[in-house]
Amino acid sequence: MFDASDADESVWLEWKSTLDLTKKHAWWHIARAIIGFANRMPDAVARFTEGRAYLVVGISPGALTGVTPIDVVDLDQGLTPYLGKEDQPRWRATFVPLTRGGVTAQVLIVEIDPPRWGDPPYYICKEYDGARDGEIFIRVNGATRPPKSHELKALHERFRRGAQEIQVELRVVAGAPVQPIDTRLEVVDDWLASRRRDAMASLVSWEQKQAADRPTRSYSSLGSGEPVDYPRLFSAFDQFTKTTPETRTPEEYRQQVEAYVRKCAERWPGLVVAGAAAHIAPIELELINALPANLTDVEVELYIPGDVHAVRPRSARTQVANEQFVDLPHPPLPYGPRVESIFSDVPGYKVSRPLGYGLIQPQVSRSWPRIDNGGSTRITFPVVHLRPHQQVRLDPIVVVVQTPAPSPLVGGWRATSTSMDGTVVGELRISVSGEPVPLGTILRKPDTWR
Repeated sequence: MFDASDADESVWLEWKSTLDLTKKHAWWHIARAIIGFANRMPDAVARFTEGRAYLVVGISPGALTGVTPIDVVDLDQGLTPYLGKEDQPRWRATFVPLTRGGVTAQVLIVEIDPPRWGDPPYYICKEYDGARDGEIFIRVNGATRPPKSHELKALHERFRRGAQEIQVELRVVAGAPVQPIDTRLEVVDDWLASRRRDAMASLVSWEQKQAADRPTRSYSSLGSGEPVDYPRLFSAFDQFTKTTPETRTPEEYRQQVEAYVRKCAERWPGLVVAGAAAHIAPIELELINALPANLTDVEVELYIPGDVHAVRPRSARTQVANEQFVDLPHPPLPYGPRVESIFSDVPGYKVSRPLGYGLIQPQVSRSWPRIDNGGSTRITFPVVHLRPHQQVRLDPIVVVVQTPAPSPLVGGWRATSTSMDGTVVGELRISVSGEPVPLGTILRKPDTWR
């Protein structure tokens, strides 16, 4: 403020060079400023200092004059005749030492709370210096003055809107019944057996080839009547490949497979939610405004107790190159000799991918629900604006439950709005399907995953 200009006083800030805080003159000016700041409109001032306002006494542009501090209790007693004993605006005062240009002085800072819907019009409660008992003041564009007719009407509307409390309804409109995930012991054992079977396939194939006689190469004709020498034909490609012999014994490979299966058994519980985000249909909730009035910044919080998790829906396509679907352990390299291109050792060599493979998809800037999974799940949805009687769908959420799961899931929700007082609470029931999705399906990447 010392470096400010006179034009910097605003709808949330006023300063006085100095006042004698033991005199009626000072009490009147401070009370008048508090009344003016308290009679602002909540939506108009919310973007400035969260709606708060400040009166600073003892400093002004280019001058640090200071004030003589008094007890805040004495200041309150001096202001009460002008602010009223009951239903005063909400304010607090403090003294702060400031130093500027080698001068230190005490400055009074009066903070006025943000106005709220439902606040009555505030007025001066005692005559002074030509102002009548009951006169109203407002703060507009750096000036404190009596209101005009439309401004007085707005103050009455502020009070009237507070008389109403928020009334909304919440219902499930899509995604129910929720499919649970089948994680029974026998299902998990079947999935682990399939992982073992897939990993062992190369060894089984190798052993079968070793047991069988090597077939004799045959020659045939390509239609010209002359035989084709296939060994010579394939030898032309051999010059571009190299063969790495298998160094593991069959028993060593079996041990690697068993170690891999054990890691799968340890890791799968932590991967269910990530897999479900792509495989389980999300639920969608609809929020309904039951009032003939606008509701601003409506926030909905949903709480579902029990062994329940929530997660944002996940795209069934990769978003970045080489993205894993879920972080399962890698199986051992297939058993047997490996044929590789001789170019694989050349620095910078890589296999080309189809055009557009692995490109990061453009992301739209937006807010997402806040999710807290801690034994139960708590979801806080981004705020929405509701016109009178409007219905708005909230962001979809995947609800993850494992067998055995109760049906229905019973959760509680609460909603608040910055434009009306009160909190709406309600119960939400989400049905659960009797046909669970096997664990193996949840952990398997979708067909569209590249």
